[in-house]
Amino acid sequence: MSEQLAVFIDFENIARWAEGAFLDFELTPVMDYLKSRGPVVTKRAYADWSRFPYYRDELMDNAIDLIQMYSVRAGKNRADIRMAVDALEIAMTRSHIHTFVIISGDSDFGALISKLREYGKYTLGIGPRNITHPLLVKSCDEFIYLETLLGEAPALGEESSADLEMARQLLDKALQAHGQRGETPVLASKLKQTMLSMDPTFNEANFGYIQFKNWLESNRDMIDIHVRDLQIYVSPKGYGVRSNGDMAESASNGRPVAPRASGPSLEQQYRQIFSKLKMTSADFETRRDVLRDIYRELSEKPGHYTTDSLLEELRERYEGQGFSRSKTMLRHIWQMGFRQWAFDYGDKVASMRVPVWLAKSITSEADFVRRAESGFVYAAVHAGLPIDKAELAAVLIGDRDQSDYIQTLLDDLVRRGMIERDGERYRLPGQTAIPFRNNPALQQVIRDIEQVELPESYPRDPEKAQTLARRAMIQRSQDFSASARSYLHACRVQWEAVEEGVAGATLEDLKWYLASYASVKAGELSQVERNYTGARPYYLAFFALVQEDDPLWSRMRGLINPMLAYYWANAGRELGINVSDWNLSTATPAQVALLAAHHEDPELQARWEAHTRELAKVNSDVLYRVVDQIRHNYAEQPGALEVADRLAALIAG
Repeated sequence: MSEQLAVFIDFENIARWAEGAFLDFELTPVMDYLKSRGPVVTKRAYADWSRFPYYRDELMDNAIDLIQMYSVRAGKNRADIRMAVDALEIAMTRSHIHTFVIISGDSDFGALISKLREYGKYTLGIGPRNITHPLLVKSCDEFIYLETLLGEAPALGEESSADLEMARQLLDKALQAHGQRGETPVLASKLKQTMLSMDPTFNEANFGYIQFKNWLESNRDMIDIHVRDLQIYVSPKGYGVRSNGDMAESASNGRPVAPRASGPSLEQQYRQIFSKLKMTSADFETRRDVLRDIYRELSEKPGHYTTDSLLEELRERYEGQGFSRSKTMLRHIWQMGFRQWAFDYGDKVASMRVPVWLAKSITSEADFVRRAESGFVYAAVHAGLPIDKAELAAVLIGDRDQSDYIQTLLDDLVRRGMIERDGERYRLPGQTAIPFRNNPALQQVIRDIEQVELPESYPRDPEKAQTLARRAMIQRSQDFSASARSYLHACRVQWEAVEEGVAGATLEDLKWYLASYASVKAGELSQVERNYTGARPYYLAFFALVQEDDPLWSRMRGLINPMLAYYWANAGRELGINVSDWNLSTATPAQVALLAAHHEDPELQARWEAHTRELAKVNSDVLYRVVDQIRHNYAEQPGALEVADRLAALIAG
């Protein structure tokens, strides 16, 4: 039986950080990760809930006990004492709970964690990278940065070379420790535990890897990987091993070597895509049930619902029927249809808060379900993977004998021009390889890509684009101009690779490079050249790409707040108004909106409104989030609710 977990959340500490970094705090991804570690039998969150009413639905969807902490004065967090008392009580009275999870960035919890370890409990800390005190990190058996669980883990190659090298040094030290004890080769899971004991913050996800095995495979220049009895063992490079199992001897020098562990199977790659699309949030029967209900409601009441109101209606209905189906789960299922254009938003920009109809091409319930589920097959084709219909059916439906259904989805995608058949393979058609090429908000960025000249020596392949993006990421904190050039080169290389259908050249990576370039170019023009008007198209391009219902949202969330805050602040800078006292390095978009809307200069107010209307045309959802933040977190400030209503009116047009 898996070890049981007790989870304690210093909610006020975490939510305040998340609102400053990402607009809000999504708890469900954190709880999903913890559930993968074992049964979560105790779940408690501590806060003055009168300050955080916006989060109650998601907390209750995850069955978390809300512990009310009355504040003596504003800004005083009293959760640490109550959390410590509760955690110690459970440690002493419930011996079956072995793992204690403390979610906070407050160093005061270091003493609690040390005491829990004295009681023989395994401690897992979770907290934000920038605000978590090193003393808290070192106190834990294991520590995971919250950004990783919220989907902010950098893509492969994005992490700085210094952090990568530190992780490699940690691997070497751990192998040396096992070697000194005569335990080489060492079981991979045991090796990771040793690495965690040396550095609780090590996590392969921080470097863009789904599993520890994948990270090990990327370091084959310093290790050998061995397979024995279906388990993975690790040794230093060139270390010889004899075994009657799967080990093999080299014919060239007689020295025992091990066959290398194979890469992920096709089924594993399909499952990674399935997980990335958030299709693992519900089982097959639940997913089908929800899709059918969405179809029935929209066919019976076209234009009556917004996405948000429909999902809330379904959540309440399921709750009344005794089904545990969170709104987050329903939203993930909704997105299956959204990605395949199964919905129509009339003349409005697609948003969670505008009326929605079924797409005119949807003629039946079965047609709608097929359209939604075809997104998984499309993603496999888009990733350049070969199509094995039996494997796809096993992942999507749980039945390898449903190959005919997968063929139906493939045929539908071909009919709609989403993919085309090329012999025994399927690929993206040339004319739709880059579907956003005509997006008006991206034309400035696209012109930059078309005009840049690449060295003849640059190969047009995704590996070169990734290398350039890695360089740009490192340059970003030092030189905006150099970083912008590297990102632009990465965009051009990836653009050509996607157009030519090069294996492994994905549209997702292209969009990531484009959004990264737009953000850096906006920073260069705004902060270096003081060309605030010239920077505006790049801010708009960024938000045109980073949409809430797109996977890119989770990869770029850390930039959303500062990009929006600077975009609005530039309205004043364009007029020569000094906004240095707005504290842009820490201000939330809601705070900047309040400052701009209440500014004594009416011309700045008018310019802010004009910029907001422009942004609403390309991304209204991010603005609605700011409206919600003002209403929930700043309602006590004079005039705040009027600004929220004013902003909502600007969005609605």
